[in-house]
Amino acid sequence: MNQFRRLGLNKQIIALILIMLIVLLISFVISNRIAGRIIEKKVTESVSKVFLQVQEKTASFYSDMEGISNSLLYSPTVQTFMSLQDPLEKILMDNEIISVFNNTVTLKDNIRGIQLFDREGKMVESIGIGTGRSVQLPVESTVYSGLLRDPEAKTATTNYTITVPIYNLKSSIFKDYRGTAVFVMDVRNFGKILEGGKITKNSTLMLLDQQNHIIVNEGTALNIDASRLEDWKKDTHYIVQTATLPRTGWKLVSIIPKSELLQDLDTVKRLNIATYVIMFGMLILFLFIFSTRILKPVKEIMDFMRSYPKMERDRRFNVVYHNEIGVLGANLNRMLDEIDSLGIEIQQTQKQKYEIEIAKKQMEISAFRNQINPHFLYNTLECIRAMAFYYKVEDIAAISESLSKMFRYSVKGNDFVTIRDEIAHVGEYAKIVGFRFMGRIKIEMKGEEEWMELKTLKMLLQPIVENAVFHGLEKKIDNGLVRITVRKDERDQIQYIIQDNGYGMEEERYNSLVHRLRQWDSSEGSANEGDQGIGLFNIFRRLKLVYGDAASMTIQSVLHEGTTVIVSFPMHHHSQNKEDETA
Repeated sequence: MNQFRRLGLNKQIIALILIMLIVLLISFVISNRIAGRIIEKKVTESVSKVFLQVQEKTASFYSDMEGISNSLLYSPTVQTFMSLQDPLEKILMDNEIISVFNNTVTLKDNIRGIQLFDREGKMVESIGIGTGRSVQLPVESTVYSGLLRDPEAKTATTNYTITVPIYNLKSSIFKDYRGTAVFVMDVRNFGKILEGGKITKNSTLMLLDQQNHIIVNEGTALNIDASRLEDWKKDTHYIVQTATLPRTGWKLVSIIPKSELLQDLDTVKRLNIATYVIMFGMLILFLFIFSTRILKPVKEIMDFMRSYPKMERDRRFNVVYHNEIGVLGANLNRMLDEIDSLGIEIQQTQKQKYEIEIAKKQMEISAFRNQINPHFLYNTLECIRAMAFYYKVEDIAAISESLSKMFRYSVKGNDFVTIRDEIAHVGEYAKIVGFRFMGRIKIEMKGEEEWMELKTLKMLLQPIVENAVFHGLEKKIDNGLVRITVRKDERDQIQYIIQDNGYGMEEERYNSLVHRLRQWDSSEGSANEGDQGIGLFNIFRRLKLVYGDAASMTIQSVLHEGTTVIVSFPMHHHSQNKEDETA
C-alpha cells in the first residue's frame, strides 16, 4: 500500500484501470454462472409446480375411480350376485349385472372393460376388453398395474388395470372377502393430464409405469428404460427431475436440455463482451483527459506553490483554465490576499486582546474589593437588632434578624443547598411579610421529612413566593395565602408547588408570559425589572442551565382566583461536595 501511495497519479490511475478491467471480467464470468444457476433453479421450481399439478389431477382421478368402484361393487345388485352360490341363479341375474356394468362404463370414457372374479379367482362376469391374463388373488386393496402387454404380439398395449377387492357389507365378519373386480382402463386420459406441462420447446414430460414403460408422454418421445433413466440423470447436459405418484407407483419424469435454457444467455454474453470493450475504450479516453486536463494544471499549481516563498509576496498564479482548476487557482490567489489581510488583523487582534486582559484584571480587583461590603451590612443589621433589643422594640429586632439571615443565605457561596435550608429561607421571608402586611398575608409550607435533606438549586422558592405576594396578593383586599408543597412526582422528581389565591392574570397577559417562557434564551434576557414574571424568567433560565431538559416549570393562572407555579427537577442530581460540608 505504501509503495502504491508513492506512485505518481498517472501510474495510480493506470493501476486502478487495470484493476477495474479485471473486476469487470471476473464479474462477467460470475454473473453468467449465477444467471445460469438462477435459470436452472427457476426451471426446477416450475417443473416441481407442474409435478404438483399433475399429482393433484391424478389424485382427483383416483378419487373419481374410487367413488365409481364403490358405487358399482357395493350396489345391491353386485352384492347379491357375489353372494349367490347357485350357478343358475347367477345366470338369471346376468342381464342385471350387464346393465349395471354398462351404466358404470358411461361414467368414465377411458373405462374399456369390467371383469368380476369370485373368491377362487374364476371370472364370473365381464364386459368390454379383458385383461388377457388371470388375476392374482387375493387382493386386499386397490392395485394399479402397469401397461398391459399383448400375449401374442408381446408388445405393450395402451391399457392398464385397476384391481379392487369386493367385501360383503352385510356380514358381521371383518372384511368378508367375496371376490375381485378388474377395471380395464385406457391410458389416454393421462395424456390430457400431462398436456401443457412442457417447460421448453424441446423438453419432455412423460409418465412411466412400474417397469419404466412409457404410459404417456408430452414432447419428444425418448426410448427410456431403467438403466437409461439413470444415465439421463447423470448427464450434465440435461436437467432431469422425477416424482413417484402415490397409489400407482408410476413415475413422472421431466427432461430439459440445458442448452435450450441457456441459449438466451449467449446474447447476454455477447452484450457483456461489447460492453467490456466499450468500457476499456472509455477508460483509455478518461486516462488521456485526466492527464491533459487535470494532472498538468495541478502540476503547474504545485510548481507555483513550491516557488512562492522565494518570490515577491504580491505575485499571484496566472489563471488560464476555465474549469475547476481555474477556480482552484483563483481561490489560491484569493487565499493569498486573505493571508496578507489576516496578518494585519492578527496584529490588531493581539493588541485588543492585551487591552481586554488588562480590563479583566481590573474587574477582578474590583470584585475582590466589593466582597468586603456584605460583612459591613451583616454588622449593621446586627447593630440595628441589638439597638432594638436595648430599646425593647422586639418587632424591629425580629425583622432585622430575618433580613440578616436572608441576606447571608443569598450571598453564601454555595449554589446548591438542602431543601430544608431553602424552606427555612422562605420562612424568614414569611416573617417579614407577616410584619409588613400585619398578618393579612400568610405563607404555609408542607413537605415530607424524607425529602428535606435532598439537594436543590438555591434561591428557587423565595423569588416565586415574592412574585406571588407582589403581583397577586398585594392587589387583593381580603386575606391572602401562599401554600408551598414539596413532593415527589410520578417521574421520581422533586416537585415544588407554589399556589396562591391572589388576583391572578388576565388571559392575554397569561398567554404572553407562557409564550415568553417558552421562547426564553440566554441572549433574550432584556426584560425590565418591573415586569411581572422577571423572577420566573430567571428561575426558569437557571433550571435549564443546570438540569437541562430534565427540569420543567409550568404556570397556571385564573383571573380573581389565583396562580399556581409548578417546578420539577431531578432527584439526587447533585451530591454534597466538600464545599457544601464546609459552608
